[in-house]
Amino acid sequence: MVGFAFAAGQVLTEHPPALPVAIQIVQGCLQLVLGNEKTEAKSGSWIHLPARLPHTVRAAEPTVMLLTMLPAASSTSANT
Repeated sequence: MVGFAFAAGQVLTEHPPALPVAIQIVQGCLQLVLGNEKTEAKSGSWIHLPARLPHTVRAAEPTVMLLTMLPAASSTSANT
């Protein structure tokens, strides 16, 4: 888990996550480009991004976000 605080207008340029991630908007508003889709996420929103989905993040106002890196899906399962 990683917390981020953005000033209004701050941008994270396009990048792909190595693992699936969940983004929780704690406070504020983010404008996101997820692949070819544009969306806006406000306080209380959750967004799931699969691994390797290119995305851009822009803070429409001062924003606090929590990023949770999720385990990658396993191609095999263990029997216990």
